Amino acid sequence: MTPLRRIYVGLALMAGATLVIAIVGAALVFFSARSTEVSPSKVIATPTSSMASHPKISYPLSNPLPSKMYVEDVLSGLGLPVGKVDGDYDVKTQRALCAWRELTYGEPTRALPSDLEAMQIVSTKALAPAANQVVGLNVNIACQTATWVSAAHVVIGVFPVSSGQPGYLSTSVGLWKVEWQVPRWYESILYPEAMMYRPKFFHRGMAIHGSATDALVLPYPASHGCVRMLHADIDRLWDAGFGIGDAVNVYGEWISNTL
Repeated sequence: MTPLRRIYVGLALMAGATLVIAIVGAALVFFSARSTEVSPSKVIATPTSSMASHPKISYPLSNPLPSKMYVEDVLSGLGLPVGKVDGDYDVKTQRALCAWRELTYGEPTRALPSDLEAMQIVSTKALAPAANQVVGLNVNIACQTATWVSAAHVVIGVFPVSSGQPGYLSTSVGLWKVEWQVPRWYESILYPEAMMYRPKFFHRGMAIHGSATDALVLPYPASHGCVRMLHADIDRLWDAGFGIGDAVNVYGEWISNTL
């Protein structure tokens, strides 16, 4: 092959290669543009405080408003002293309602629940100590309940009580400690023949104790200054080691029946 012919062949090969490169490049640009049009990039919004969702409350779907018996049943299931679950909002139900309000949003009142509160009650999953409650036994005179709070600030139990009658015989308000206790029946020094079951004394002869019968743990202040409790609840305190040195926090004011 002559030198001139070799030059012609080389130029032809270079021209052909250049054409192939141009065609391939054009094809890549074309298909890239089509891909961009068909599948545009997605923009993901980052949640802000204004976009945060509020917790949802589950309400019973079978009825727009829960029945009274359903409300009482839920209160009982939460461990609140509602008395008999019969659909009757009596004074014992008021006691449980008062405790629920205190342990839900810190406003212990014994008023009957509104429709909104009824729905809130049946949606309640757990109870937490109120801001003013301490580790120990918290006696709320307004509710006539005693809330037992553990060292981990967990509600261990809510007990029905009957505190001292308003006036001279009322239970002294304040933060006290168990000073001494008797692990058996004990006759009152101030009131002969008045028997106290396993009393725990916390202030000037005032004690937490069981009475001759659980029927004396009335849903209103009825004692001579002590805090009456059910025998089973007193036994529970003794069995758990609640005793000398543990706190007894008495607070609140009794307001006459609101039914």
